Amino acid sequence: MKLQNALMKLIPKRKLKIKSFNGEVATEAFKHGGHTYYQFQDNFRMPTGRAICSLAIYAELKMRCDDDYLKLHIEATEKILNAEDGKIRLTKLAQINANLKERLNLAPFPDHIYKLASVIFFDESENPNGYDFEYNQKKIANWKKDSDLLYFFLSVPFKDLIPFGNISKGRAESYLNTTILIDQLHVSNLRDIVSSKL
Repeated sequence: MKLQNALMKLIPKRKLKIKSFNGEVATEAFKHGGHTYYQFQDNFRMPTGRAICSLAIYAELKMRCDDDYLKLHIEATEKILNAEDGKIRLTKLAQINANLKERLNLAPFPDHIYKLASVIFFDESENPNGYDFEYNQKKIANWKKDSDLLYFFLSVPFKDLIPFGNISKGRAESYLNTTILIDQLHVSNLRDIVSSKL
């Protein structure tokens, strides 16, 4: 009940219409840390600049991989295939492929959820037609200081965009912590391959 009350404080009692951007109306979504955050009434009809960033971030969330992970995976694969002694380490190749496959079945990574939230929700100082990566990194850093906000993102404002289901905060934290540990293991495995002498 305490968590539910805290979450309800984040949700405004009424939607406040602000102005139209390229024909799309933005409404008040929630207040947090002294900022009022807005979102477009239809997440699929936001201005082009913001929408392009949203698509790229949603692709990361769906694949459970970002550019850094994919580049590291490619580098490790090339290292395995081009070993100095000419031998291909099939067990290492099979392992990193299994890791990549496993990621598709994991719960979304917290960083991907925050990134998606940062593109969907904008404050009064942001240009809603575009996306400022530097500013949004700071916004995400501030959001991460409040552990309830991640669960809020999963349960209320855009749960239709993230296939997470209707679960308790405790179970959500457990799933998300597991994904973080698995990600760390996968990244460590790739770095070990890249730094080793094959």
